[in-house]
Amino acid sequence: MNLQELAAASDFFILLAMVVYMMAFVAFAVDIAKAVRVRSDLRLEKKVRKRELATVGAPADPDSASAARPVEPDLSENASGAAVPENRGGMSPLSFALGAAGIATAFQLLGVVARGVATQRVPWGNMYEFSMTGAAVIMAVFLLLTLRVRDMRRLGLFVLTPVLFIMVIAYTSWYLPAAQLTPSLQNSPWLVIHVIVAVLSMSLFSLSAVVAVLQLLQHSRESRLEAGEKPRFALLDRILDHLPSAKRLEQIAFQTTAVGFVMWTFTLIFGAIWANYAWGRYWNWDPKETWTFIIWVVYAAYLHARATVGFRGKVAAYFCIAGFVCVIFNYTIVNTVINSLHSYSGL
Repeated sequence: MNLQELAAASDFFILLAMVVYMMAFVAFAVDIAKAVRVRSDLRLEKKVRKRELATVGAPADPDSASAARPVEPDLSENASGAAVPENRGGMSPLSFALGAAGIATAFQLLGVVARGVATQRVPWGNMYEFSMTGAAVIMAVFLLLTLRVRDMRRLGLFVLTPVLFIMVIAYTSWYLPAAQLTPSLQNSPWLVIHVIVAVLSMSLFSLSAVVAVLQLLQHSRESRLEAGEKPRFALLDRILDHLPSAKRLEQIAFQTTAVGFVMWTFTLIFGAIWANYAWGRYWNWDPKETWTFIIWVVYAAYLHARATVGFRGKVAAYFCIAGFVCVIFNYTIVNTVINSLHSYSGL
C-alpha cells in the first residue's frame, strides 16, 4: 500500500468512526429514554398503589404494605439515588453504546495512525489532524474512566455530542490533504512531546467542561426540588434524574480538571523549551503563548480556590467552564484569525 492509499484509508477509517459514533449516540439516547420511561412508570405505579391502599383503609405508605405490592423490576441506584433498571437478559442499550463507542474509537485511532504513516510524521500537524487526534483521545479517556468510575457511563450521550461536533467541523471545514509540515515543525522531538501532553490535557478539560455544564443543570434541578417547585422543562428534568447528583458531578469535574491542569503545566514548560529550540527564545508573549498562560491562570485559580477557600457548587462550575472557553478561543480564534507564530491551522 503506497502513501496515497494510506491517506485514503485514513479518511475511510475516520468516516467509518463517525458512522459508528452515530450508532453509539442513538444507543446512549435510547438508554436514557428507557430509564426515564421506567422511572416514570414506577412513580405512576406507586401513586396508584398509594391511592388504592388509601381507598381500602390500608396504610398510606406502600412500603408498609408489602403483601399488596406487585413485583417490581430489579433496580440499582445512581449517585443521586435515582433508580436505574437492570437488564434482565441480552445486551442493554448502554452496553451496546459503550461497545460501539469503543469500536468507533479504535477506527478513529486507526485513521490517525494511517494519516501519520501516509505523511511520514506525527499526525497532528494542522487543525484537522489535531482535532481528529484530540477527539479520539477524548473518547479513549472517557471509555477508560467508565471502567473505574461507574457514574461516567451515564454521561456518554453528553460526551459524544461535542466529539461528533468537533469531528464534523474538522472534516468539513478544516480538512487538508496529507502533506509535509512547515519548516519550524519539522525534525523536532518537542513536536511529539509538547503536543501529546497538550492533547491529553485538552481532552480532560473537555470532559470536565461537559460535566460542569451538567452539574449546573443538576444543581438547578435539585434546588427546585428542595423548594417544592415544578420543573421548568419536564423532559430535561427526567433526563437529569437519570444522571449523578450535582455533588458527584462536581467531584468528577474537579478530579479531571486537576489531572488536566498538571498536564497543561507541562504543556507550557515543553512549549517554552520547543520555542527556544525553534526560535532561540523561551518566551515572547506571542498570542498563542499568552493564551496558553491565561488558560493556566484560570484553571490554577479554580483549583486553588476550591482547595483553600471552599470553592463549591455553581461558582466552581462557572470557573471550570470559563477555563474551557479560553481553551476553545485559543484553539480556534488564535489559530485561524490572530497573526501568530503558532498559527499552524494550515487554512
